[in-house]
Amino acid sequence: MTYRPRRANVRRWLEGAPGYVLSVHDNGGKTADRYTVAFGGRLWDPAMGSYVFILCMSGAPYHPQGVCMSGEIDSGDRDRCLGRKIRWTDLPEPCQRAAVAWAEEP
Repeated sequence: MTYRPRRANVRRWLEGAPGYVLSVHDNGGKTADRYTVAFGGRLWDPAMGSYVFILCMSGAPYHPQGVCMSGEIDSGDRDRCLGRKIRWTDLPEPCQRAAVAWAEEP
């Protein structure tokens, strides 16, 4: 059986989020990269195994002193390592724009 990353409950957590968003997390400000968006769907390749792409951001990712960096994480570690799960609509608007721009860049 081939691994497929699971998406958070759309009705509860991802209402209004693009289909490639798996989950959104907030670590409560413990680090500069407070918010994290995990990506799957067309952005995930079976060759990645159980790893998924993530985008870690401060509340103002476009600010000169803001944070916006990408990486990978084992899908099973998302809830344990990235902070509590939050709704897509609770993610600051600049972070939503940054996540969509990162995922849809050519």
